[in-house]
Amino acid sequence: MNKALYGTTDACYGLMRSLRVKVVFLFATLSFAGAHAQLFSLEQPKFQSLERDAEYELRLYKPMLVAEVVVEGDLTSAGKEGARLVKQYIFREGPNASLDQKKQASEKISMTLPVTMEKKQEKISMTLPVTMEAKSKSSYRLHFVMPSSYTLDTLPKSADPRVMIRAIPEQRFATIRFSKFSTEANVAEQTSLLVKWMDKKGLVASGAPQFARYDPPSVPPPLRRSEILIPVQ
Repeated sequence: MNKALYGTTDACYGLMRSLRVKVVFLFATLSFAGAHAQLFSLEQPKFQSLERDAEYELRLYKPMLVAEVVVEGDLTSAGKEGARLVKQYIFREGPNASLDQKKQASEKISMTLPVTMEKKQEKISMTLPVTMEAKSKSSYRLHFVMPSSYTLDTLPKSADPRVMIRAIPEQRFATIRFSKFSTEANVAEQTSLLVKWMDKKGLVASGAPQFARYDPPSVPPPLRRSEILIPVQ
């Protein structure tokens, strides 16, 4: 068998391998896209877009109810623990599982998007003598927006005192959308970009930045939707 034939055979095998990889990648992409579409079928907070500029947007959010919890830790660990506590409330698990099964099933709450986190101001404990240095972990306030069909009177009570229900009035938010890993560095970078856009537009912040996550970690970064939201006057 001559070298030309060997070369043709190798080229065919190379083409088949390339096609196989592309087919696997296509199925993986479609699978993630399907999961992505399913997530976006969940209810999201209602808002009116007041201005849009590429990835930046000024929104007017309608009043909403949130179930929230304050958790110590970094962005990742606080996010996991906070989500666990609020999900126990939503699905009537953990401390809420002590309810009788009939009541427990009737009080389950539908999931919504996004999961939102806000970094709380660090508090330093008093120490003696004054030469000692005290350090504290960061803490985050994590909340899920409750389905719009509920009111403060109709929402189930939480058996865990750490999970609180709060009413948020109509509010304007400046936002930036991005698709990256949810690291503290990336969140800080996107927050800085949003603040610069706000300065250019003459928008003044009225509260702390919030990080909103719409997708689970299994969704690849190019398909993720994450946002920074800053309330404005």
